Amino acid sequence: MTTRPVDIHTYSGIAFDLRDPQPEMVCLEDIVHSLSLMNRFNGAALFPYSVAQHSLHVAELLPPDLRLDGLLHDAAEAYIGDMVSPLKQVLPEYKAVEVRITAVVAEVFGLIHPEPPEVKRADLAVLAAEREQVLRPSYGPWFKDFPAPAPITIASRSWLEVKQTFTEALQGELRRCAGR
Repeated sequence: MTTRPVDIHTYSGIAFDLRDPQPEMVCLEDIVHSLSLMNRFNGAALFPYSVAQHSLHVAELLPPDLRLDGLLHDAAEAYIGDMVSPLKQVLPEYKAVEVRITAVVAEVFGLIHPEPPEVKRADLAVLAAEREQVLRPSYGPWFKDFPAPAPITIASRSWLEVKQTFTEALQGELRRCAGR
Protein backbone atom coordinates (compact mmCIF):
# COMPACT_ATOMS: atom_id res chain seq x y z
CA MET A 1 0.00 0.00 0.00
CA THR A 2 1.38 3.39 -0.96
CA THR A 3 0.88 6.47 1.12
CA ARG A 4 -0.85 9.30 -0.67
CA PRO A 5 0.98 12.61 -0.85
CA VAL A 6 0.00 15.36 1.54
CA ASP A 7 0.51 18.32 -0.76
CA ILE A 8 0.36 22.02 -0.08
CA HIS A 9 0.15 24.62 -2.82
CA THR A 10 3.13 27.00 -2.86
CA TYR A 11 3.31 30.57 -4.16
CA SER A 12 4.96 29.40 -7.40
CA GLY A 13 2.32 26.69 -7.86
CA ILE A 14 4.40 23.69 -6.83
CA ALA A 15 2.63 20.78 -5.15
CA PHE A 16 4.89 20.30 -2.13
CA ASP A 17 4.51 16.90 -0.44
CA LEU A 18 4.87 17.34 3.31
CA ARG A 19 5.34 13.59 3.83
CA ASP A 20 7.97 13.14 1.15
CA PRO A 21 9.65 16.44 0.24
CA GLN A 22 11.98 16.24 -2.74
CA PRO A 23 14.68 18.69 -3.89
CA GLU A 24 12.74 19.60 -7.04
CA MET A 25 9.86 20.81 -4.84
CA VAL A 26 12.04 23.45 -3.13
CA CYS A 27 11.89 26.87 -4.77
CA LEU A 28 13.70 29.97 -3.50
CA GLU A 29 10.83 32.19 -4.70
CA ASP A 30 8.40 30.24 -2.50
CA ILE A 31 10.67 30.56 0.53
CA VAL A 32 11.25 34.29 0.05
CA HIS A 33 7.61 35.13 -0.58
CA SER A 34 6.16 33.05 2.23
CA LEU A 35 8.69 34.03 4.89
CA SER A 36 8.32 37.72 3.99
CA LEU A 37 4.59 37.54 4.68
CA MET A 38 4.69 35.17 7.65
CA ASN A 39 4.44 36.86 11.05
CA ARG A 40 6.48 35.60 13.97
CA PHE A 41 4.99 34.98 17.41
CA ASN A 42 1.63 33.94 15.98
CA GLY A 43 1.04 37.61 15.11
CA ALA A 44 1.34 38.73 18.77
CA ALA A 45 4.06 41.30 18.00
CA LEU A 46 3.71 45.05 18.47
CA PHE A 47 3.97 45.47 14.68
CA PRO A 48 4.08 43.09 11.71
CA TYR A 49 7.38 41.27 12.04
CA SER A 50 8.14 38.48 9.59
CA VAL A 51 10.22 35.35 9.65
CA ALA A 52 12.24 36.83 6.76
CA GLN A 53 13.09 39.93 8.80
CA HIS A 54 14.09 37.69 11.72
CA SER A 55 16.31 35.64 9.37
CA LEU A 56 18.04 38.77 8.09
CA HIS A 57 18.93 39.68 11.69
CA VAL A 58 20.23 36.16 12.38
CA ALA A 59 22.43 36.24 9.27
CA GLU A 60 23.96 39.62 10.17
CA LEU A 61 25.33 38.11 13.40
CA LEU A 62 27.14 35.30 11.59
CA PRO A 63 30.50 35.07 9.82
CA PRO A 64 30.35 35.06 6.01
CA ASP A 65 30.64 31.27 5.71
CA LEU A 66 27.42 30.81 7.77
CA ARG A 67 25.27 33.69 6.49
CA LEU A 68 23.39 31.57 3.96
CA ASP A 69 22.66 29.06 6.74
CA GLY A 70 21.37 31.94 8.87
CA LEU A 71 19.19 33.32 6.10
CA LEU A 72 17.63 29.91 5.46
CA HIS A 73 17.55 28.50 8.99
CA ASP A 74 13.75 28.80 9.08
CA ALA A 75 13.14 27.95 5.40
CA ALA A 76 11.01 24.91 6.29
CA GLU A 77 8.46 27.35 7.72
CA ALA A 78 7.69 28.49 4.16
CA TYR A 79 6.04 25.10 3.76
CA ILE A 80 4.67 24.38 7.24
CA GLY A 81 4.17 27.79 8.85
CA ASP A 82 5.80 29.38 11.87
CA MET A 83 4.33 27.41 14.73
CA VAL A 84 4.94 28.79 18.21
CA SER A 85 7.62 26.78 20.04
CA PRO A 86 5.41 25.59 22.94
CA LEU A 87 2.98 24.02 20.47
CA LYS A 88 5.85 22.30 18.61
CA GLN A 89 6.71 20.55 21.87
CA VAL A 90 3.34 18.83 22.01
CA LEU A 91 3.15 17.92 18.31
CA PRO A 92 6.00 15.49 17.58
CA GLU A 93 4.76 14.74 14.05
CA TYR A 94 5.08 18.44 13.17
CA LYS A 95 8.69 18.37 14.34
CA ALA A 96 9.37 15.25 12.22
CA VAL A 97 7.93 16.96 9.12
CA GLU A 98 10.02 20.07 9.86
CA VAL A 99 13.20 17.98 10.17
CA ARG A 100 12.56 16.25 6.81
CA ILE A 101 11.93 19.54 5.01
CA THR A 102 14.96 21.18 6.64
CA ALA A 103 17.17 18.33 5.40
CA VAL A 104 15.91 18.72 1.83
CA VAL A 105 16.37 22.51 1.92
CA ALA A 106 19.92 21.97 3.21
CA GLU A 107 20.60 19.58 0.34
CA VAL A 108 19.26 22.00 -2.29
CA PHE A 109 21.22 25.03 -1.04
CA GLY A 110 24.35 23.30 0.26
CA LEU A 111 23.68 24.22 3.88
CA ILE A 112 25.26 22.54 6.86
CA HIS A 113 22.89 19.93 8.28
CA PRO A 114 22.15 19.63 11.08
CA GLU A 115 22.24 23.35 11.81
CA PRO A 116 25.58 24.61 13.16
CA PRO A 117 25.55 25.67 16.83
CA GLU A 118 26.62 29.20 15.82
CA VAL A 119 23.39 29.60 13.84
CA LYS A 120 21.31 28.39 16.80
CA ARG A 121 23.14 30.81 19.13
CA ALA A 122 22.49 33.72 16.74
CA ASP A 123 18.85 32.64 16.40
CA LEU A 124 18.40 32.65 20.20
CA ALA A 125 20.23 36.01 20.58
CA VAL A 126 17.85 37.53 18.01
CA LEU A 127 14.92 35.93 19.84
CA ALA A 128 16.12 37.56 23.07
CA ALA A 129 16.24 40.95 21.29
CA GLU A 130 12.79 40.32 19.82
CA ARG A 131 11.46 39.55 23.30
CA GLU A 132 12.54 43.07 24.35
CA GLN A 133 11.76 45.03 21.17
CA VAL A 134 8.91 43.26 19.39
CA LEU A 135 6.74 41.83 22.17
CA ARG A 136 4.97 43.25 25.17
CA PRO A 137 6.34 42.12 28.53
CA SER A 138 5.63 38.46 29.17
CA TYR A 139 4.30 37.40 32.52
CA GLY A 140 4.49 33.67 31.93
CA PRO A 141 7.46 31.35 31.63
CA TRP A 142 9.34 31.01 28.35
CA PHE A 143 10.39 27.63 27.04
CA LYS A 144 13.90 28.77 26.18
CA ASP A 145 17.02 29.78 28.05
CA PHE A 146 17.98 33.14 26.62
CA PRO A 147 21.48 34.39 25.88
CA ALA A 148 22.19 38.12 25.93
CA PRO A 149 20.05 39.93 23.35
CA ALA A 150 21.69 40.51 19.99
CA PRO A 151 22.96 44.08 19.55
CA ILE A 152 20.38 44.90 16.88
CA THR A 153 17.60 47.41 16.45
CA ILE A 154 14.35 45.95 15.20
CA ALA A 155 12.04 48.30 13.33
CA SER A 156 8.73 47.97 11.58
CA ARG A 157 9.26 47.47 7.84
CA SER A 158 6.85 46.81 5.00
CA TRP A 159 6.70 43.23 3.84
CA LEU A 160 7.65 44.29 0.32
CA GLU A 161 10.79 46.04 1.61
CA VAL A 162 11.68 42.94 3.66
CA LYS A 163 11.03 40.70 0.66
CA GLN A 164 13.35 42.81 -1.52
CA THR A 165 16.11 42.90 1.12
CA PHE A 166 15.74 39.16 1.82
CA THR A 167 15.88 38.35 -1.91
CA GLU A 168 19.00 40.47 -2.41
CA ALA A 169 20.73 38.96 0.64
CA LEU A 170 19.97 35.41 -0.50
CA GLN A 171 21.04 36.05 -4.09
CA GLY A 172 24.26 37.65 -2.87
CA GLU A 173 25.08 34.73 -0.59
CA LEU A 174 24.22 32.17 -3.27
CA ARG A 175 26.54 33.96 -5.74
CA ARG A 176 29.28 34.13 -3.10
CA CYS A 177 28.91 30.43 -2.31
CA ALA A 178 28.94 29.50 -6.02
CA GLY A 179 32.22 31.40 -6.43
CA ARG A 180 34.05 29.35 -3.77
